[in-house]
Amino acid sequence: MTTTTVGVLRETAPGERRVALVPELAPAAVRLGATVLVEPDAGALAGHHDADYLAAGAAVVGRAELLRRADVLLGIHPPNVDPARDLRPGQVLAALVRPHRIPYLVRQWADRGVTAIGLDLAPDLPAAYPLDAEASQGRAAGYRAVLLAATRLDLCLPPWGTTDGLFEPVRVLVVGAGHAGLQAIDTAHRLGALVRTVEPRHRERAAVAALGAELLDLPGLPPVADDRDPWDTPDRERRPAWVAGLAEAVAHHDVVVTALDLPGRTPPVLLRTAAVARMRPGSVLVDLSAGPEGGTIEGVRPDTATLVGDGVTVIGAGELAAQVPVTASLAYAHNALALLDRLLRGREPAADPVLGPMLVTDRGMVRHEPTRRFLQDATALAGLP
Repeated sequence: MTTTTVGVLRETAPGERRVALVPELAPAAVRLGATVLVEPDAGALAGHHDADYLAAGAAVVGRAELLRRADVLLGIHPPNVDPARDLRPGQVLAALVRPHRIPYLVRQWADRGVTAIGLDLAPDLPAAYPLDAEASQGRAAGYRAVLLAATRLDLCLPPWGTTDGLFEPVRVLVVGAGHAGLQAIDTAHRLGALVRTVEPRHRERAAVAALGAELLDLPGLPPVADDRDPWDTPDRERRPAWVAGLAEAVAHHDVVVTALDLPGRTPPVLLRTAAVARMRPGSVLVDLSAGPEGGTIEGVRPDTATLVGDGVTVIGAGELAAQVPVTASLAYAHNALALLDRLLRGREPAADPVLGPMLVTDRGMVRHEPTRRFLQDATALAGLP
């Protein structure tokens, strides 16, 4: 596939401040052979104005013209457009797709012949790392999660005390040491907290130790190979034991950050309200998995803080990376540029070992297997052919 015209969309989701391509990387896209179109004010909330894009060699055009001319559409979120009217067969759409949240829209893309690529679905391969927006945005979210918890906590994270000595350090528990979790660990550790981490994967455990955090092992959650899913283990008999162990552990911490890396999946509920209510009044939990379908903490809602029990704050993170739009946009733009580099080589995405697993739709088919199965089951349930 040869693509020449790239369209950068303005985000319309409430609270979203990021942009998919920043002006300083637009010349690099041009050097790859792309013509860059940018929707007016696409980068304004990240401090990038239309004049900056024009000076970088991009053209600023209205949405209708951009949708008509672009071979590749770049966005943070899937655009709020009518696939049948605004998209065309063969067009490429790249974003943080999160297909499990929008299965019926995914089917419309497939029916329209759109090739949708999830920058949140990069495979665990060294060659895929430059395209992994789930990783880059996760790091920004992990950093922000700790700062958000600090603003709600009734204690000071940095070492504090009187002439008689220091107070006890704040105790932080991070559940999951993917990219977001590791950044949360590093941020909390740098702020002087005592950090413990629940993480069964071997590679991530080594990274936790390198950051100076303590590994907290739970009964029924033994270390596993890196290619296994530790949070939804097939051995269902062990899960109640480690979930109970996690409930006991959170009661002894002041801050809990749940940071399970679950691209393309609905998060499992790991902490029930009764367990959260056992924490010390004034404690804070931040759920980085919180989305429209729920999160890892019972009852959590995205972009919402609620009180549980005797004054425990539970925060549904939502899109925390959007709160640091300059850093997050630059990181995302590097991911988008790496994607363009692979696309403009002319190889079919399905035959590319990196792009193949990132395909959500292609050639009229839903390629993301969990979404395809969901749609098949929904069709069968409705009695449709």
